[in-house]
Amino acid sequence: MTTITTVKKAQEFGKIGRIASNTKIPGTTHSIDAFACITGSKLAKLEGTPCFSCYARKLQKLRPSVDKGWKANLEKYNAASSIDWVAAMVFQIDRYTDGYHRWFVSGDLQSVQMLQDIVDVCLMTPSVKHWLPTQERGFVKAYKKEGGTIPDNLIVRVSSGTVNVEMTGADHTSNLFTKGHLPLGKECKAQSRANNCGDCRACWDKDVPSISYPKH
Repeated sequence: MTTITTVKKAQEFGKIGRIASNTKIPGTTHSIDAFACITGSKLAKLEGTPCFSCYARKLQKLRPSVDKGWKANLEKYNAASSIDWVAAMVFQIDRYTDGYHRWFVSGDLQSVQMLQDIVDVCLMTPSVKHWLPTQERGFVKAYKKEGGTIPDNLIVRVSSGTVNVEMTGADHTSNLFTKGHLPLGKECKAQSRANNCGDCRACWDKDVPSISYPKH
């Protein structure tokens, strides 16, 4: 296993991708190219899905630096070995998080192997709570079918593919609702706080089976 113990060595692994901070949510985040989403790219063409008029794709079009960075994170993941990528993520999360990490503010799982790599990061950062929202229910099912387990400090929320339709068939889910419809699960109140989590940590809480987000 590759071990990173200094900032200098971490900088050498800068080619592997970067962890970021976000003023809207606690802790750290990691994002990749939204245009590379597998299921999301199909849903983005269909009105009435969460991915139609995707906010991350809009941001990538508006801000070239964001587009470049998120695409680079995916390119670097694809070019790196799992061992080196996991080590680089572990070092950055340990150094910069305040105890919470979100995977994929933009983008989504690319493979079962990527899910395994994320699980390995979680296992090596046991004091950090990780949240992974995903449309890639097939990868999650395949991972579990192959004997993979989700560590206690990782919550995988499988997202509904249709607005105002509750996601079922997963331990933890997320849904999107529009004005005039009732939330399907615990309602996210971030919009009332300028899209800020505040002191809410429901998305990372395994005692909350379903989160419902208002559509922007």
